[in-house]
Amino acid sequence: MKKSKPSRFDRSCALFRRSKPDRRAGFTLVEVILVLVVIIIISGIGLPYFAGSYRGNKLRTTARTISKMTRYARSMAIMREETLTVALNHETMEIFLGGNQATAPNEADGELDQDVLKRLGYKDDDGKSSETGGIEKEIHRFLPDGLSVKNFEKDWAEEDDEYQDLYMIRFYPNGQSERFEIEFEDRRGVGIKLENDPISGKIKSEFMQ
Repeated sequence: MKKSKPSRFDRSCALFRRSKPDRRAGFTLVEVILVLVVIIIISGIGLPYFAGSYRGNKLRTTARTISKMTRYARSMAIMREETLTVALNHETMEIFLGGNQATAPNEADGELDQDVLKRLGYKDDDGKSSETGGIEKEIHRFLPDGLSVKNFEKDWAEEDDEYQDLYMIRFYPNGQSERFEIEFEDRRGVGIKLENDPISGKIKSEFMQ
């Protein structure tokens, strides 16, 4: 049987079908919008959590720094057989440790002799600096920004009253230390409390809301 020749209309329809895009090859506008909405919702839920974890990390870093500093002070006090002090300046948030600074013999009289002693590095107040509490800085660190000391407790010694900006903890050659309890707080009001065992030197930490 002889086949009939396709008409011009049939050829136009076939050409249109070939040129029509395949809807299965891409995404529709509705699908793209739905994906964006899901991403925004997940971000809104997750970002506060990660932001809180970052802020909490400052408190954990502070706890680790103090724990390491006190362990080192205890070990060195035993090894060197001398009293070492860990001091925290609650204004600058600098923590440091060391032994007592060398003091100058208080035998000189007169302004000239005192001036000579100053040039040699000695202090008028028996060699004690108000910034360091008479402690020779051997190791020092600055605690993370945005934190403050909310509370500090210890058995105060008479010498502690001379330095209003410093919280000082002494470690003795027998392995013991002064008992202390300190609480740090960030700008959100979240805090962490550190408490030491004066016998073993271990520090217990607890987050405070």
